[in-house]
Amino acid sequence: MKLKKLEKIFSDMTKKTLPDKFLYLPILILGIYFLFRLIDQAKMIFTFPLDKFNDWSSYMAQLYFLKECGFHNFCEYWYNGFINFQINQPGWYFFTYPLYSITNNVQLTTYLSLIIIFILSLTALYISRKKLELSKTKILAFFLFFFGNAVSIGNFIRLGKIHGLFGWFNTIVIFLFLLIYKDKKLDKNFFFIIPFYFFAILSHQNSAVISSLAILGLFLIKSFKEKLSIIISVLITIIATSFWWIDYIKNFFNTTSATIIVGDTLRQLNRATLNDNLVATLIPIIFFIILYFYLKSNANRKKELIFFLPLIIVAFLLLTRLILFIPIINRVFPDAYGLFLLFFIIFMLFKIDFNLINKYKTLIFIGLIFISILSVILNMIFTPLFIEHTELEKETLSIFPEIENRFVLLATPLRRTSYPNAYYSYAAIFHNLKSAGGWYPSAVSQNYINKLDSLDNLVKSKNCELLKKTLVELNTTEVVTYDEHCKILEECGFNKKINKLRVCLYSS
Repeated sequence: MKLKKLEKIFSDMTKKTLPDKFLYLPILILGIYFLFRLIDQAKMIFTFPLDKFNDWSSYMAQLYFLKECGFHNFCEYWYNGFINFQINQPGWYFFTYPLYSITNNVQLTTYLSLIIIFILSLTALYISRKKLELSKTKILAFFLFFFGNAVSIGNFIRLGKIHGLFGWFNTIVIFLFLLIYKDKKLDKNFFFIIPFYFFAILSHQNSAVISSLAILGLFLIKSFKEKLSIIISVLITIIATSFWWIDYIKNFFNTTSATIIVGDTLRQLNRATLNDNLVATLIPIIFFIILYFYLKSNANRKKELIFFLPLIIVAFLLLTRLILFIPIINRVFPDAYGLFLLFFIIFMLFKIDFNLINKYKTLIFIGLIFISILSVILNMIFTPLFIEHTELEKETLSIFPEIENRFVLLATPLRRTSYPNAYYSYAAIFHNLKSAGGWYPSAVSQNYINKLDSLDNLVKSKNCELLKKTLVELNTTEVVTYDEHCKILEECGFNKKINKLRVCLYSS
């Protein structure tokens, strides 16, 4: 034991890490673009997001439902009524609700929540810097490499997966706990991991699975007594979150989510699945390369190898696509596994003995700059900026004050600026309207979704009788549609209420 300690001390004395100056330009590139995207996304405070490239409207609506309907109560706004948060994870909504109670503005609250989560994530990294032996420069670079890359900006800023982002904040704090206690005996402070694990489970299936896999790594390297502390922490968290997950499991297989394997994008290669496949291929390869040099930099390689074993298995399964066939873990999105590996890639890169990779220093320097520039370019190509309302959206929004009963949108034009589900969110929040549609199909059965989806074809095919019958079954009397479909509704005997340039409102 003494010999190992002496080896570690000597190793630490002679070890050099990646020079901070290598990170100045990547920080500048990623930092400027990160701030630019945050400023651009601030438009959502004043303009309700309606385009097809965002989930913001869904989360805004469900935050509003938490206020209006409560938790686990019947909520009438979508799908003729559903149990709120029976399937959707409530973590972010619990976290954000106090702020919403103060502002009473769902758009402002949601954007402020985004900023707060980023600040909390950076703060957690900064607080941990001394124990992780990382410079302030490396901490800032750590944050930007993780949250300022193309995948994170696309998911968390533009697409608006805010509940997933909150899950990642809690998961990152868990990672930091694990990295600190990897080389330290567990003490009473370790139990502070419980509230973060609590919210990781309640925020998203990604953070629930990934944080659990990471905790397993610490469990594998600890003594029997320490293992008991980890088991107790996990059990306390599982019991504490059972108020939600018991009902979730009971109802999960009756929803559309039960049929979805989120990693199915890895089965095929095309423009739509290119990003997921690149992440699932390049990130594992980079992980194995960095892991090799990291292990060479450590005196206690066996312990490090066991600690990272869950990540090694994930990287292998992701690279070989075998992850698609393993229950539970195939419910996690490929880009989430990519971020999982990326966090530890960044950590290991900053901890590698630079003497081992000194001969590659030029390549590393250029590589870090190249990755930063490439990330920005990918965002510019694949991740559009915030989309303002066109005349079509303005015209559609002007219809909602005239709706008196349950409604449905049919045959919405295939435009990137208008997403039908987003209108259901807007109508509920700003006009207190209830609808047959909604923006969270997992909340209802597949049969209901099939019936709802059939309406568009019934209009286009002019199947008037079946259209009317289906609307009755969906408890819906008012229909919003567009262009030539307005005439079809009139021919079917619907009553015209409003007919604008492109949008119309009819009642049955």
